[in-house]
Amino acid sequence: MSGRTTAARLSPEERVKGFEEIERTLTPVQATIEASRCLMCEDAPCNKGCPAGIDIRSFIRKIRFNNIWGGIRILREANIFSGVCGRVCPTDALCEEQCRSQVLTEPINIGALQRFLTDFEADLGARKRVAAEKLPHKVAIVGSGPAGLAAANELALLGYAVTVFEASSRLGGAMTAAIPSFKLPNSVVEAEIDLISELGVEFKPDTPLNDDLTIDDLFERGYEAVFIAVGLGKPFPLEIEGENLQGVYSAMELLAAAKGLHGSQSTKVGKNVIVIGGGSVAVNAATSALRLGAERATLVCLEAPDEMPAFSEDVELAWREGVEFLTRVRPVRFLHNGKDGVAGVEGVRIDWKEPGEFVPENAVDVEGSMLTLPCDNVIVAIGQGPDDNAIMQFQSLKTNVRGYLLVDEDTLMTSRPGVFAGGDVLHNPISRTVVQAVAYGKHAAHSIHDYLNGTNQ
Repeated sequence: MSGRTTAARLSPEERVKGFEEIERTLTPVQATIEASRCLMCEDAPCNKGCPAGIDIRSFIRKIRFNNIWGGIRILREANIFSGVCGRVCPTDALCEEQCRSQVLTEPINIGALQRFLTDFEADLGARKRVAAEKLPHKVAIVGSGPAGLAAANELALLGYAVTVFEASSRLGGAMTAAIPSFKLPNSVVEAEIDLISELGVEFKPDTPLNDDLTIDDLFERGYEAVFIAVGLGKPFPLEIEGENLQGVYSAMELLAAAKGLHGSQSTKVGKNVIVIGGGSVAVNAATSALRLGAERATLVCLEAPDEMPAFSEDVELAWREGVEFLTRVRPVRFLHNGKDGVAGVEGVRIDWKEPGEFVPENAVDVEGSMLTLPCDNVIVAIGQGPDDNAIMQFQSLKTNVRGYLLVDEDTLMTSRPGVFAGGDVLHNPISRTVVQAVAYGKHAAHSIHDYLNGTNQ
């Protein structure tokens, strides 16, 4: 059996010069060769690894037999953001992790094949999709990230009148605000949002959920169900000395600057940048800092390399681009430069009290291991939670102590009838990825459909 086929990539030296997309699309010949490696398993394990429910075996078969539009149809029926997920989905931990065989030495390059189909569609123009006959029900979606938009797509196809309310001026949530362009160009997201818009979904940007637009207001306006899919807009602080110094930014501020978003002009990157955190957001911030002009980017985290929560592909990309990793280190305080700016990070090496629990509460300092790291900027990337405004509007709903919404796991309905929630705002999401958000949106849409038809009340 032949080896895995991969698309061309920019070299590390080329890609750190700007934000051009790193990976290219498979050629038709490459896609056919890679599709031909698939064993067409009877009970395809790869299908079970896709949260969005894509029939992977079937779309690969369509490629093998040159039925490109048939493959595209399979993708679009399951995941409206197939083009996005073909680029950023952690396939190595999901569908490709399930694609193991004694015959296949390497799993099928599922993500690249998915991207091949959606890029083909983008080049030729998407075929028109037809929604069901209009129903006399209105549904409000709060948040235009992948969960909210996936729900809007499903509900519109079912015939509902759907309005999406978005706090910012830009649609797409983290897809357009936080995922770097060298991994996911905004044009890909915008094209797939256009597919949803063509179904008649109405978008209201610059319309946050606040005292001027409450959940009660939505019901008073005639919406019979509400799906809350707001993102996590409040970065978690480290709560250490010096965190308010100039030159200390959140990961979201840095990534917004990398995207060139309005309001990010004040984020200035120096030559030596330290990023605090071990997740993929931290890794993306470090690689983005290099592209913004940093000559050195060091990622500092509690976890050892094999303990980091970041996706392995993101870590490998950062290694190859020259990001330095300083692991098993806890920041103690930020040092100032004699004025109001940051000049360095003081930290201490740590070990774990209990093996296998990679959380700050389980860390113990190693005696005599204090260290000082000079820098021009610090990027804090230890996670985000619901912002204060969202928490205020959630007061009529059950939440946990940190403001995450609690829902019925079967229906995704909150403690208030007719109000559903999904995605990052949940108290314990399975994972914070685009594909899992899409799965939440689809799940919520069908629960809302059942609710409005009286089958899950």
